[in-house]
Amino acid sequence: MAPASLVTNAIGIVQGRLSPPVAGRLQAFPWETWQDEFARARAAGYSMLEWVFESDRYDENPIWTPGGRARIRQLAAKFGVAVPSLCADYFMTHPFFRVPDAEREASGEVLGALVAYGADVGMQTILVPVLEVSEIRSARDKADLLDSLRRPLDLAAAHGVRLGLETELPAREYRALVEGAAHPALAAYYDVGNATARGFDVAADLRVLAPVLCGVHLKDRQRGGPSVKLGHGHADFAACFDALAHIGYDGPLILQPATSEDYLEAAREHARFVEDHLKRVSAHLG
Repeated sequence: MAPASLVTNAIGIVQGRLSPPVAGRLQAFPWETWQDEFARARAAGYSMLEWVFESDRYDENPIWTPGGRARIRQLAAKFGVAVPSLCADYFMTHPFFRVPDAEREASGEVLGALVAYGADVGMQTILVPVLEVSEIRSARDKADLLDSLRRPLDLAAAHGVRLGLETELPAREYRALVEGAAHPALAAYYDVGNATARGFDVAADLRVLAPVLCGVHLKDRQRGGPSVKLGHGHADFAACFDALAHIGYDGPLILQPATSEDYLEAAREHARFVEDHLKRVSAHLG
């Protein structure tokens, strides 16, 4: 019989949603306010922040420098807000396929460095997005991706870190890709909003991906449309949380919603939205 529980008090939010939004950007590293987001996260009801690593000024990102990592550890301890994962948007513009071999190798080096740097601040997961311009379009893309990840995966295993692939492939194809690597450090990082926008059945997807699932982004989108606040799009969150309980998911729930000028109230509202669903599922199971 399938497990029926949802054991998590680990609710986090992706960086940038606790700072003034950047015009024209759904997500951006909060250069001026990243240190402030630890206190804001705790005040808004979050126990975790997911780090953002972009190609722009990547070598200035605090995760990339010893002093920056020391400050991250200090702030995490001070406010009781962990940094368990990193969203490597860098690879949206530096893909592992359909580019010259030298570029693939360079991206692999950056990913390997992120594994070591992430482990240094206690991260367990590096999210590798394979989306939009870097989406998988062919069997060759899949083969090149897995080949490029071979060395970073070995580094990840050595550091106790997982690489969480985020794709927009149908669930069975998504799972087959992860399992095709035959590597314990590779897993799936599922995005509820992106799946909804593609017209996928989120609850069914989660059941298929359960054996390889390492993380979940809670995001809402219109079908075929943009990101919106949680509960304002077409994502079926009731079915989503029921499915997470059904598969016994006990990992972090990381919010990646659209925000607003009143970003702190939006963050609190989104935390309450998730907590209400967790309470509903717990009451039903109890």
